[in-house]
Amino acid sequence: MATRGSYAKGIVKRAEILDVALEVFAKEGYRGTSLRKVAHLCNLSLAGVMHYFESKEDLLVQILRKKDLRDEIVGNDVVQQGNFTTVLNRNTQEPGLVALYVTMVAAASDPAHPAAAYFKERYDRLMKLAEDSYYEDKPNPTEEELAFFRTMTRASLAMADGLQQQWLVDRNIDVAGTMEIFLQQVRTFVEGAYARPNTEE
Repeated sequence: MATRGSYAKGIVKRAEILDVALEVFAKEGYRGTSLRKVAHLCNLSLAGVMHYFESKEDLLVQILRKKDLRDEIVGNDVVQQGNFTTVLNRNTQEPGLVALYVTMVAAASDPAHPAAAYFKERYDRLMKLAEDSYYEDKPNPTEEELAFFRTMTRASLAMADGLQQQWLVDRNIDVAGTMEIFLQQVRTFVEGAYARPNTEE
């Protein structure tokens, strides 16, 4: 029972650390003092914080996973598009997390880094979410239509990442506004290219 209780407490403490880290990194980003501040706010030593994670790199990736849970995009494709731009707009209020995301993207080029698995899972999940919602009321899409939609979805994700990277250099860039225009153009083009004939009389 003591072991079970300790395990439960460990889960709660780990969740607390991630909540605090998300807030600290949103404001400050990843700096030399960031993790020490997280430790202080959680009444732990730096070693105490690291006890709950496999490595510093794992902790940084778990912060991004926590952010994904907070910013989860659900609903049909129209709602998803609106939620997506809302998240991008919120990101501009959290430059530290944007910088952490970009840093982890670069780190993911190493297959052994925890970010590699994270981004593979993340992009696969977003692709599946977009595809399922878009074709929810469009049964039996052709392989050509699916391939085109997947290409446009990957292009949209790449543009979102690229815009945020540019925004880190030039804060005058309207990430959400630019993305909203792009997504609307993609939607218009896809629906026009693969419009389904109205068979109802």
